Amino acid sequence: MTNGTESKESVIIGSQLQRARELLQLTLEEIASKLNVSPQDILGWEKERLQPNLKQLEKLAELYGREIDYFLKRTPPPPERIEFRGKHGQTLKTLSKETRIVLARFDEMCRTALEFETLLNKRLEVKLPHFKESDSPEIIAQSLRKKFNADDKPITELRTILENEGVRIFEYPVPEDVFSGFSFWHAEYGPCVLLNAEETKGRKNFTLVHEIAHLLYGHGSSLCYIPLKIEPHRDLEYKAHQVAIELLLPERGVIKDFRRRNLSKTPTQQELGKMSYKWGVSIQALGYRLENFRLIEKGYTDTLFESKPQFFRRSRTPKWEKQLGKKFVITAFEAYQKGLISTGKLAHGLRITIREAMKEIEKRSN
Repeated sequence: MTNGTESKESVIIGSQLQRARELLQLTLEEIASKLNVSPQDILGWEKERLQPNLKQLEKLAELYGREIDYFLKRTPPPPERIEFRGKHGQTLKTLSKETRIVLARFDEMCRTALEFETLLNKRLEVKLPHFKESDSPEIIAQSLRKKFNADDKPITELRTILENEGVRIFEYPVPEDVFSGFSFWHAEYGPCVLLNAEETKGRKNFTLVHEIAHLLYGHGSSLCYIPLKIEPHRDLEYKAHQVAIELLLPERGVIKDFRRRNLSKTPTQQELGKMSYKWGVSIQALGYRLENFRLIEKGYTDTLFESKPQFFRRSRTPKWEKQLGKKFVITAFEAYQKGLISTGKLAHGLRITIREAMKEIEKRSN
């Protein structure tokens, strides 16, 4: 027995339903069991021979990590192929359903951002350069430091700088820290990066540059698990790792800062914590860099792994706002204030309740 409705002119775009399901590698049978319908019903919806009712459509949106309007209009497809870097044997199929839904939500956030920008007639201008595979990480880091007017100083507001370069950057909690970052260069969305929101700020900065390096080199869609320590290799992960090291911890600046602090060969964890905070990296990333410069004892950084103190100040910014980023949030509220989207659409875009959205609207209008 069919629980949907027959329709000669389908409102739901079946290919969007099918794409959302296949991205998560879910079978017709798995979805049918969740909705208490038959697999033939799901297939009928995807082939537009049948229509799901509103309750079923809401459930599909929840299962697929999508907004309902994703199924109502044609949307640019996500990357067809994902390169898994960092964990041996990792594939899309081996990821948990919860982790796969994180990837779908990331694609949804990119789609929503593009929708808001299109409504405002404010499409992002991508200013990121491209590099050849033969270009060394040092060359890339030097080029970016010059572009960002960073000299040998720490790069503050890294995310803002890269968003102004046209990169879409979002954070989302990744179940069991399965990966550190995900990136792709989309034909419609442009360069996009997802960061694991569970990592510390220093780790996220490193992951961000690591993923940017993949984009600059044109490595395609990359899902990376980045260990605290990467051994020298000639693979793509090591090159991206080196770009992050060279960009975030420039040799002259770091050595000068270390000597100015008059630190010993075995500085305390608190001393390294203060220095790593200044440079926007983890204690471990700084420690390995200092070991390479022979400023601290070889192997000393490994003794700091057990306790990982948080030297980053707590922000008053709501978690959802940090995850979405300042640029996206500003764009969303501008679209609302100009009457281009409803309160419900604003709330869905910000991933908060309508009540929370109304409070934010009131706060920002004062």
